[in-house]
Amino acid sequence: MNTHLRVVDEENWDACIKLKVAEQDKTFVDPNVFAIAEWKFEPDNQLRAIYSGSELIGMLAYYFHDGRYGRFYWLYHMMIAPEYQGMGHGKSAVMLAINEMRELGAKDIVTNCEPKNNRALALYKKLGFEKNGTLEGGDIFLLKPESA
Repeated sequence: MNTHLRVVDEENWDACIKLKVAEQDKTFVDPNVFAIAEWKFEPDNQLRAIYSGSELIGMLAYYFHDGRYGRFYWLYHMMIAPEYQGMGHGKSAVMLAINEMRELGAKDIVTNCEPKNNRALALYKKLGFEKNGTLEGGDIFLLKPESA
């Protein structure tokens, strides 16, 4: 498996938009177009296309949060195309993003997911994230401390 990240740019943003979220994940994951649109207005957001070799297979996004909930990097979007799920690409992509955030100076890294998204919860727990509360909309807030 050759999972790697590339910056979302003028060459791949349209292909990222065309990636479809798995039917069973549509209540958990927004289409990529929303993260790309938000990036247009929040230029500090970091968008990454996820590749397996030369094949675009997903997208993730993160940013530095300095506000209401504290100071940390927040992984706020993650999707893998249905035909590539269950192969370890999601885990590899999140690990690569964590490495990028650590290189940018991240101490704490957080993410969130809906309570019924068991696959995402299991993935984040494997990677050292711990439940750290509930957000206003009901999502579980997960923290990966600097030491994890």
